[in-house]
Amino acid sequence: MTLILPATAERDLREGLAHHQAGRLDSAEASYRKALKRAPEHPDALNLLGVIAQDRGRPARAVQLISQALRVKPRFPEALANLARAQRAAGDLDGALDSARRAVSLNPALPEGQIQLARVLIDTADYTESVTVGRTAVACAPRSLDARVNLGVALSKLKQWEEAAQIYQQAHVLAPAHAGTLTDFAVALREMHLFADALRAHERAVALAPGDARAHTCHAVTLKRAQNAAGAAEACRKAIALQPENADIWVMLGHNLAALGRFADAAEAHRMALALDPESAEARRGLVTAGLLLDDHVELGRLRAIADDAAQPRGERIAAGFALGRLFDKADECDLAFERYAAANRLLRQAQREDRGGFDAAALERQVDGIIATWTAEAIRAAQDHGDPSELPVFIVGMPRSGTTLTEQIAASHARVFGAGELHDVGRIVRTLAGPPPGGSPVPWDPRAARREASSHMDRLRTLGGTAERVIDKMPDNVFSLGAIAALFPRARIVLCRRDLRDTCLSCYFQRFTSGLDWTSDLADMALRARQVERVIDHWRNVLPTPMLELQYESLVSDLEAEGRRLISFLGLEWDPACLSFHETERQILTASVWQVRQPLYTSSVGRWRQYRHHLAPLLEGLAGIIPLDDN
Repeated sequence: MTLILPATAERDLREGLAHHQAGRLDSAEASYRKALKRAPEHPDALNLLGVIAQDRGRPARAVQLISQALRVKPRFPEALANLARAQRAAGDLDGALDSARRAVSLNPALPEGQIQLARVLIDTADYTESVTVGRTAVACAPRSLDARVNLGVALSKLKQWEEAAQIYQQAHVLAPAHAGTLTDFAVALREMHLFADALRAHERAVALAPGDARAHTCHAVTLKRAQNAAGAAEACRKAIALQPENADIWVMLGHNLAALGRFADAAEAHRMALALDPESAEARRGLVTAGLLLDDHVELGRLRAIADDAAQPRGERIAAGFALGRLFDKADECDLAFERYAAANRLLRQAQREDRGGFDAAALERQVDGIIATWTAEAIRAAQDHGDPSELPVFIVGMPRSGTTLTEQIAASHARVFGAGELHDVGRIVRTLAGPPPGGSPVPWDPRAARREASSHMDRLRTLGGTAERVIDKMPDNVFSLGAIAALFPRARIVLCRRDLRDTCLSCYFQRFTSGLDWTSDLADMALRARQVERVIDHWRNVLPTPMLELQYESLVSDLEAEGRRLISFLGLEWDPACLSFHETERQILTASVWQVRQPLYTSSVGRWRQYRHHLAPLLEGLAGIIPLDDN
């Protein structure tokens, strides 16, 4: 049945639309109501009154009005799209999904229908379909900011950072004054390890919106990832000034202050977080990590309650579990400690599998196969002519928790050495020259591009290190890239940190890493990963022309001066007694060893695995053949 409406009602409606488009909502509402008086079931007037109600923060009223319009005109895709938006705001995701699907089925070319469908798919965690719908929305409405933002969010959720960055950049072009899209663009660049570009985007975002706490918070995360804990702490304080009640920002501030060695200030920040959120396991874990053991029964009880409560957020349960494990480990309650660490790691493993698919041992083995086949002695020598001959770079590599941070701290205590922390530059350079691993062969490298990348990296190290004669990159996983390092930086020093693999893996299992080291949450996976690291180390020993010093952790802690002198001599420098007082050196530490390396040297971590021997069967079985059998 065709709905016939009075001409005067149509005139009122057109008048209302003109007001609406000009942002005069009161006048628009008055005109729509006049139309309804003339035609009480006018579907367009009801729909548009619903839109105004939604824009005024009244989603329930919007749902009521738009639903009334749809009872009059069921095949009304514009109203269905508006209803989906209102239902989302009212918390009815199932209804919003149904309304959005009905809208696009009636009119697939309707931009708002596709935009709302993409948004509600994000809200229901169906990111794959949201990307598909988001691309359709962008095609339907190439000038729509919302369409691109939705697509960028869905791509980010799927960790498709390169395309997400492109989409956010396009969104920024559409709305140059929109700080949110610029922040999202910066985050995508950060996840691609393009920290300089990311920081420039963050700086523009906070300049556009100095009152936006999220812009400052995201800036803080990127600054820390870019090895600037002092800048990150400052950005946290700016965010706190805007949102002083946000416990998560206080926790972030605490972590950055701890990285700077300001443990008393870090504790104050974590305690402020606890005052705001008494159930914050992450704040308690921050206190424990900073060496402040919570030894009263009330605090232990709170951690237990969080860790054991399935209704608590998984991240909080994981944080509580790791904090409890550390406390029991320090108290030599080994069985209780392992029980808590194991439970926390099981939860962490679930999260890793859902987020990234978890550790892929077969893929790692294929990667190492590719490295061994590609990076021959001949290939490395052939590429060295295109590198930078500077002696500035030092690379400290090995398994995480094998002493890499301690080694860097000792060396960086020397007056002529700068410790730059864990840089991501080598991987980016290799990807630029030859694509992702295992296809990192130097054979197709363009000589001019290789020389340019190597020289550019030296410029970055000089900027970081100032007048230092050696600048350290202590990214442990550069152990897989030593061929590229030897080719690009033929006079670089490589320090390989070695430690009893049982202690190394146990220490990894007891640590909640902030980055995606998915193999650390399972004992068997750690053994598989360790075996592949041993394979690639054996290969480098046979093919590298570059000097490589192997430094054994157990020897280092038993005779600091002898091993320290050997390290400094390898770096081509005279001895500096300050290296013996490494724990007094003031510099940022952004790794899991933030507390330990600021303490005098201790040997209690040597052979620690024996205290947990009866819990480690999957690890010990996996390491069989690469550790002494009589010591197993």
